[in-house]
Amino acid sequence: MNGGLEQIIKEEALRIGFEACGFARVESASSMSGFLDSWLERGFAGGLRYMYNNRDLRNDPRMLMPSARTMIMVLMNYYPSVWQPADQPQIAAYAYGSDYHFVMKKRLVRLLEYIKAMFDSECAPEFLPFCDSAPVFERYWAERAGLGWIGKSGMLVNPESGTYTFIGTLMTSLELQPDSPIANRCGRCRACIEACPTGAIVGDRLLDARRCLSYLTIENRGDIPSEFKSVAGNTLFGCDRCLRVCPWNRFAHEHNIQEFNPIDGLFEIDWTTLSRGDFNRKLKNSAMQRAGYRKLTNRAKEILGCI
Repeated sequence: MNGGLEQIIKEEALRIGFEACGFARVESASSMSGFLDSWLERGFAGGLRYMYNNRDLRNDPRMLMPSARTMIMVLMNYYPSVWQPADQPQIAAYAYGSDYHFVMKKRLVRLLEYIKAMFDSECAPEFLPFCDSAPVFERYWAERAGLGWIGKSGMLVNPESGTYTFIGTLMTSLELQPDSPIANRCGRCRACIEACPTGAIVGDRLLDARRCLSYLTIENRGDIPSEFKSVAGNTLFGCDRCLRVCPWNRFAHEHNIQEFNPIDGLFEIDWTTLSRGDFNRKLKNSAMQRAGYRKLTNRAKEILGCI
């Protein structure tokens, strides 16, 4: 049955709405574990304490799912059809629409159900779907599955879609023919490094989260350090600077995922007068809930000189 199963799965993944699909053999990711150890030892994780946990699972996904044989990796495009006006407090494009974790998970479940339906119930393969929600090196596995390469910014670069993609994973007990990784094509380009206003990209694929505006405006519980406030500009939630300048985004195209369209009225929100009730109502399905009402409204007032 496996002769054409890989192609069948890829075709269904595209039909569901994924941008690309590839396969990687489940094995140890020891090279990435060494990279992570060094990154943590240098303090680059900042307050991301969860990165210190489950390091054995990150090293070998089979500890998470013993029957796993293949990583089915998918990408979903979120390149916007409309961009937020530049004079507003800026929101990263990935947060324009509904929270990607749920959008991706729903489609991953559809894909696994499609695959399972091809097998008798007593011999159906096992699956574990996730999107940015398990201790797994997703960009590494997407690279192994031939979906792109990890660029100097640490983001996955797909040669046909650029950098505006989410990564989803289906771990499965199915033995599928792995795809071949593609060569890194960043070359001598330093556009992402030079575009970062805080110098957060301190080396090739090496990010100091403590300096990254995405971390500082989302995960960090405190204020933006004074040394970065002057260059943070009108950054409200997340930062797209290293993505926007990537030359491979000349191949990017508008997404066709309804859930990723801007939340109704998002670009008209007055953050300085927004009540907590309206925040919860307007942004109930948004990834912006992660930062929280107080952090976002305080930051907006700071941007607009109201405090």
